[in-house]
Amino acid sequence: MTATESHPPGEPDGRRAAFLLLFASLVCVGLGQSLLFTVLPPLARTIGLSEWRVGAIFAFSGLMWFLMSPFWGRKSDRWGRKPVVFLGVFSYGISMALLLAAIKASMLGWLSLAAAFPLMVLSRGIFGIVGSGAFPAAQAYIADRTRRSERTANIALMNASFSVGVVLGPGLGALLIGFDLLAPLYVVAAVAFLSAAAIALFLREPRVERRERVQGRTLSFLDRRILPLAAAGVVMSVCQSSTMQTAAFFMMDLLSMSPESAALKSGVALTVSAAASLAVQIVAIRRFDLGPRVLLFWGCGVALAGYVLFLLSDSYLPIVLALVCHGVGLGMLRPGLASAASLAVGHGEQGAAAGLIMATGPVGHVLSPFVVMPLYQAFIFSPYILNGVLMAALLVYILTSPTIRAVLERARV
Repeated sequence: MTATESHPPGEPDGRRAAFLLLFASLVCVGLGQSLLFTVLPPLARTIGLSEWRVGAIFAFSGLMWFLMSPFWGRKSDRWGRKPVVFLGVFSYGISMALLLAAIKASMLGWLSLAAAFPLMVLSRGIFGIVGSGAFPAAQAYIADRTRRSERTANIALMNASFSVGVVLGPGLGALLIGFDLLAPLYVVAAVAFLSAAAIALFLREPRVERRERVQGRTLSFLDRRILPLAAAGVVMSVCQSSTMQTAAFFMMDLLSMSPESAALKSGVALTVSAAASLAVQIVAIRRFDLGPRVLLFWGCGVALAGYVLFLLSDSYLPIVLALVCHGVGLGMLRPGLASAASLAVGHGEQGAAAGLIMATGPVGHVLSPFVVMPLYQAFIFSPYILNGVLMAALLVYILTSPTIRAVLERARV
């Protein structure tokens, strides 16, 4: 074991403050993402934007995230973590400000809808193209300043930052909309710029990253250390997006709920699911010192139990329990994948590995409108059958694949 593996690179003093700064900045990004899901539909109705155009805005951003996240991860290995984190968070603020400007101009009649729509797509595209760098660079920053034995818990905490924002977003959006329909966008853009300024002023670049920067071969999805984990990330993304996008429809169709009742009850259930996921990432992983092997195995098992519960549901409570299992399972899988990838590669590949794993996150959101929703329209249980098959296959793969066993052996602490 090398010295840099035995001791955290850089000075430990100030490490906690740096991690909290990254955590707060990424909470802002998660907050804005979930807040958009709350405020964009009523804004779209106000300016006459159709549902498919709203979907296209998110789909384009997700596609750009998939394409660009590995690029920015590699750049953080070469330029340093701080400039890429700053650029990602600052670009997120730019993205929100431009989206706000396009919507406001359309509401005031300064722009036609035909002109405003491509500007909205472009504004969200900026987040996918440039803002996607914040997360892999932040995770690589964590890897640079932690021992191998403590990396999983800290990466789990960083992953939880986005989930914290997702949980807070809908409530904050509902509160701010009471002042003005556009108020949430003003607030998120302002907080993003403040976060970027704090990163520029107070975040210190890890010294180890400068010493051990490499100019070797480019890490890719085909690397044997990354491929099985990236495949698992795609499975997780499909399961997450299909469950999130169908939950309210499932309640309406299975339980004959009104749209208003389904919106309320699905919102409660999804919040409980997110809270359960947060509890795993913030408390359980650190409290019980769970490593990537345990997280991957049990994450698959708990998520699979949730999809079975969906198939057995005939009332509201089983659906809530299914969503809780889904949240806990994915709450284990996400940091398990991230930490396994981090521990499987060297210091000079941390950003590239993080970028590749995080690039799988939007895959489900890009595929769901074309694959999952048609399946749901044919048979309302079919998305959960698909999720169950995918998760069962992933569990078997984790248990039997020599490749993934080798990855986890290298990742063993």
